[in-house]
Amino acid sequence: MEAWGGIEPPSKGFADPCLTTWRPGRSALIFYHRNDNLYTIMAVSTIRSKNNPFVSFLPYLIGIIGMGLVVFFGILVVKNLDNVKSKALLEADSSYGTAEVLVNNIRIGQTPMSPTEVDTGENKITIKNTDRQYETTINFIPNTQEVMYSVGIFRDLGVSDYFSSGRDFWFEKDKSGNVLRVVSEPSGATVYIDNVEQGKTPFSSDKLSEGEYTLRLDAPGYEYQDARINVSKGYVLNLKVKLFPAPVPSTVKNLPDAKGFYDLATSNTNLISDTQNWAKAVIYWNTTRGINLEGVGTNKEPVFDYYLDYKGNLYDKTGTALVKTEEYSTLKDAKNGAYLGRAGDPQGLTAEAKETYKKLDEIGLGGKKATILETGNGTAGTPGWLRVRDAASIGGVEIARVSVGQEYPVLEESTGWVKIRVSDTVQGWVSSTYVKVTE
Repeated sequence: MEAWGGIEPPSKGFADPCLTTWRPGRSALIFYHRNDNLYTIMAVSTIRSKNNPFVSFLPYLIGIIGMGLVVFFGILVVKNLDNVKSKALLEADSSYGTAEVLVNNIRIGQTPMSPTEVDTGENKITIKNTDRQYETTINFIPNTQEVMYSVGIFRDLGVSDYFSSGRDFWFEKDKSGNVLRVVSEPSGATVYIDNVEQGKTPFSSDKLSEGEYTLRLDAPGYEYQDARINVSKGYVLNLKVKLFPAPVPSTVKNLPDAKGFYDLATSNTNLISDTQNWAKAVIYWNTTRGINLEGVGTNKEPVFDYYLDYKGNLYDKTGTALVKTEEYSTLKDAKNGAYLGRAGDPQGLTAEAKETYKKLDEIGLGGKKATILETGNGTAGTPGWLRVRDAASIGGVEIARVSVGQEYPVLEESTGWVKIRVSDTVQGWVSSTYVKVTE
């Protein structure tokens, strides 16, 4: 918007939360919002002349009309200011998708939601999508003629209460002298203001002068949070911050001697206590942040086809539990798996995990495959076949026959022989001369 009467429109100057002010100019009253798209401008001027009586009278006439306009618009402005003073503002946003915003169970919009008027006093705020929701109750303070303070709610709803994050901002009147208070989950996070370490949460300060700052919270094993804040004397800016627990190491490595099976072991008891939600959090993290595989790099494409925990429980690529052994066959084409283990356990899998992994190995999970080649013993219209023996020897007893062109999981290899899984109940040896083994 162009300047009017020599007065420039206000500039944006606030991020989290929002700040809206009004101020009088020399010959105009300018009332504006944070996003600079609402202006009300009013002015009165007079004209004088010594030569024309009518023109001499004109200033008085215009003056009278002008006074009427001042009174008329003045009333409107006062009314608007009273309305502004009786309201508060709410701004909301959600990460990785939209969400509905409700105030006291009434829908008022969806994210991203720019500053929106709400009643002052205590309000219940709900941010929800089709799977998850976050609720909090905050006391909204009334606006003044000088300043309009906005409450800010910003959430990553995640996959559970634990595997989620966000930050809430709100102001309150306080006589303690503090201008900033920060609490966090987990407690004990390090507070940085303009990249200078200030202390641990819960944190409060009365040392900051008015103005804008960059605030960051950091805790080992959690994703950090940062925001631009604005400190105002006479008010306390409250921040409630929840950090997202990282469900994977910064670099994910293979388990020893287990190609395609990756180690996600942790000492975080919250992850260990609920391995199914842990698996779902890994999937969510994979698609929203990416997983850094050693030697491969960060990838937001799905990395893991299944998850095995230290208790021997098995989950598919969606985090769904595979309870029955016969369900394991749904993973026969799986390539990469992840181990949800405890960092304090001896290196490798627990006894329970080994038992499940052995069953997976029996179906040839993600391992080598043997394709039966032409044997020359077929007849017209009938494919060739190959004997399956009970031992890796020409003297082994024939226990089955497999057809040319079929593919079977490789269980073991020996000189001149390959052990394959023919069915859930049959496994045996075939001559390596007539099979092609592939990864």
